[in-house]
Formats: sequence, structure tokens, C-alpha cells
Amino acid sequence: MKRLIFILTILFLYSCDIDKYLDKAESGGMTLDEVFGDYGQAERFLSNIYSRLPVDYANKYTNASDDSESPHGTAGENQINNGVFSPASNPFNNWTATYTAIRTTNIFLQNADRIPTLDANQLAGKPRMIGEATFLRAYFYAELFRRWGGVPILLEPLDINEDMKIPRNTAEQVVEFIVDECDKAAGLLELEYPAIHLGRATKGAALALKSRVLLHYASQLHNPTNDVGRWQDAVDAAKDVMDLNFYELHPDYKGLFHTRNSKEIIFQNTANYTDFTLQTFVPSQGGQVGITPLQNIVDMYEMRNGELPFIEDNPGLAPTINPASGYNPTNPYVDRDPRFYMSILFNGSTWRTQPIFTYQGAPENGIGGGFNNTTTGYYLAKMVDQNSSRTPTIQNGTYYWIYFRYAEILLNYAEALNEALITPSSEVYGAINAIRSRSGVNMPDLPSGLSKEQMRKRIRNERRIELAFEGQRFFDVKRWRIGAQVTPNAYGTRATNNGDGTYTYTRFLVENRVYPSYFDLFPIMQTELNRNTVLEQNPGYIK
Repeated sequence: MKRLIFILTILFLYSCDIDKYLDKAESGGMTLDEVFGDYGQAERFLSNIYSRLPVDYANKYTNASDDSESPHGTAGENQINNGVFSPASNPFNNWTATYTAIRTTNIFLQNADRIPTLDANQLAGKPRMIGEATFLRAYFYAELFRRWGGVPILLEPLDINEDMKIPRNTAEQVVEFIVDECDKAAGLLELEYPAIHLGRATKGAALALKSRVLLHYASQLHNPTNDVGRWQDAVDAAKDVMDLNFYELHPDYKGLFHTRNSKEIIFQNTANYTDFTLQTFVPSQGGQVGITPLQNIVDMYEMRNGELPFIEDNPGLAPTINPASGYNPTNPYVDRDPRFYMSILFNGSTWRTQPIFTYQGAPENGIGGGFNNTTTGYYLAKMVDQNSSRTPTIQNGTYYWIYFRYAEILLNYAEALNEALITPSSEVYGAINAIRSRSGVNMPDLPSGLSKEQMRKRIRNERRIELAFEGQRFFDVKRWRIGAQVTPNAYGTRATNNGDGTYTYTRFLVENRVYPSYFDLFPIMQTELNRNTVLEQNPGYIK
């Protein structure tokens, strides 16, 4: 990439009521001298920036993909699925919130040199804090890039009276900026910190962010000519994380999301997301059910022998069974990838020692039985703490949102390397097979002799299964530009109780969804276009 960035050094207005250089929400009403003239106050200011990291992917971005559906018809993700995605209406719009976070980070970085260092710990802590803030700003820009592509790069807050006609930087410039910031942060941060600093950004987090952004930039959405050099950049970035020789896969796939101490976790939110049990527990156990998995993803869990159950990539209402799989349509949930049982509750499964029946008319949890009941025939198990409860007493359990984990890096590496090569190498196989052979999963290795196209299909499916319901599929669909192919038809399965201990399973259409190709990028909201008249709207949307 060219080493030229058009850096804008004025602050974009994020809301009409910002009228101070440093507002009370950021500083608690203190002056710049009071905040950055005291080491402890500067630490607290930095902690406030961490609090701006998003933690809401689990519901809305999953339900707006072909992995799940919200049973609540008024949910924002359902509006997206119905085509309500325009400059006038975007329920997922976080442009303002993200630029507000960037503004706060810019203030910190602009004033970090003023932080006093009176002892050795503070002397070591000051560059760490600068590295953390540099990483956080890069992370916020990465969030904007994944949604809008090129966006204005803003590095310094200025007075409200400044000219606010700020053009967008190109996607290339934004990516180059993020990569440079990640490299800078990685040079300032340690690989690991003492327990008192658990949750801080590390060298691994900075390199993981670089890996994610370069993979996105190499994908078809931003690389329509398939520049192999971009894929190689993504290979190198993922390999940098692997070569740290620090991270490894957690031996308990399901338990990973309920621990704060794992060599698989690269960066994790520090807050226990206690509302998640309320949003995911089945109705019979006091939950309000924000996520109901679709048949679309159920179909993509392999059989235990490593074969997909169906011939088609996107099976519909009458799929063709893969004869090598051993799939039995009268008993469809036997002998599947172990991750299926750790991720999805189905008719006859068990949750917290209780059987869960989702058949038509089943008491409490049956399909279509109420506002919170499944609309697809499935409930979520992954990331839901079985040690928590909603009734008769509330025990919130643990759930810490993971931003980066090592499995994603291995998947990034395998995908980028496969695209950079003519035929898959042993390193491509090795990265994917390492994930499949995780303790407790132990799926068969991929078959040898796959072509590049066959390996691409296997990598994409492995990514979908391994990272299911973690918010990744939403963005993968966009960067691969397959939304119009996989999104329109959302399916479920209705179980009918035959009265003799057996069930008949019938597929049905849950929803016809809308996905024109220009949905691959978010629309810039009309309020922002009105405020900054030189902003250019993304293609396909009417300004």
C-alpha cells in the first residue's frame, strides 16, 4: 500500500449539543490540567475509553445474518432484514457513538505527554497507556471501516467554530492508518500483564486487530480485482500473532465464554454482561429469548464423520441428502459436530438438567407459543452460562464478550493463505485441522487433495461454525459479497409430536428477507450528510 495518508486534523461534530472542548461526560467536569496533571486521573480517563467499546453484537448482528432470527417483531435486526436500511433509517447506526469515542481518545493522546511519572511504575505505565489509547483509536476506526469503508480520519479536536466540511478518506487510507496505529501500539504494549491489569489491550490485541482489518481489506468487497498482495499482507499479519508463540486453543469450547483466564483469549471486555442470560434463556426458565438459531446454520454443522448432511451449499425446503453423511431426516440431530450440541438447543435436548421440547404445542418452550418463544424451532446454548439462573432466583453467571480469540487468527491465516496460493498448502490444512481437533471437538481432519475452491468452501464453513453467534458472520457475508445469495430465505424446522415418542420434522420458511448488493456497506445517515455537506454517500443509497 502507498505510504500516504490524507490526515484530517479537525474534529467532526457528533451531536448538536457538544459545545465544550472537553465536556463533563469525558472528564467529570475537570479541566485538562486536573486530568492529565495527575497519573491516577489519567488512568481513569483511559478506563472511560474502554467503557465505550461495544458489547451488543451477540443479538443484533447475529439476527441480521443468516444464522438466527429474533422472535420479537419490533427488534432492529428484523427491520434490517425487511429492508429498512437507508440514510433515513438504520437501526444499527453507531457512527456518532464511535466518533465520540474517537474524540475522547484523541483528547487523551493529545495530552498524554503531560501525564507525570513520579515513580518507576508510572514511568513504565505511561507508554503502556499511550499504547492502549493508540490501539483503542485504531479499533474504533476498524469498526467504522467494516461498516462504511472509507471514513474521515480525525486526529485532533478543535474548536466548534471550525469549518465542518470534512471529506471521507479512502478505504486504502483508512486501512493504512489502522495498520500503522496497530504497529505503533504493538511496539508499546507487552504480551502479558499482571493480573491487576487483566483486560487491558496487549501486543497480541494490536496484532489481532491488524489481522482482522487486512483480511477484510483483502476480501472481495474492497478487493474486486483480487490483488494477491493484499491476501499476502493478511497472511503475514495473522502469522505475526501465531509467531508470538503465546496463544493456544482453549480445551473447553463451551466454557471459553465464561472464563477470563485462557490462552485463547486475546482481547476481552472487562464487564460481566449480566443481561445476556435474560436475553437468551428459554422461556420455561425465565428468559426473554433474543436469539433463535435458523435452520440455515443448523444445516451447516457437519456430521460426526466430517461430511455435510446436504449436497447444496444453501439447502432449502427440500434439500438433497449427502449419502456419505449418514444423515437421518427422522432423527436429524444425532451424530453431528460436537460444537452443534454446545451451541444450539433443539427439540429433545437438555438445558440445566431439564429437557427442552420445541415441538408445535409443547408446553412453555414450543415453537410459536408466545412472544418469547422460538420462531425457528431452536434456542441458543453457546455463550449462555448453565450455572446461571433466572428463576426462582436470579444468578447472573458469567459472560465476558471476547473481541479477539486465537481461533479467529487461525481462520484468518488459513483463508488468506489459501487465497494467496494456487493450491492449498499443508499450512492451510494445519490451521483448520488444529481448530477441528480441539479437545472436546475432535472432528476429523479435512480430506486431502482439496482444490483451492473446495478449500475456500471448507474454510468459510469452518469459520461459520467455529465463530457462530459471535457477530462475525454478519461481516463475513458482506466482505465476501454473498448476502444476496445466502440471506433472502430464512428457514426453521417445525417438530410435530407423533404421540409415540417420535417426531416428524418439517422445514418451513420463517421469513423472506431483503438484501440488495449495496447493503454490503452501511448508509451514512442523512443527519450526518446534512451536517457535513461534503460527505459522499455509499453507492446504492439516495443522498
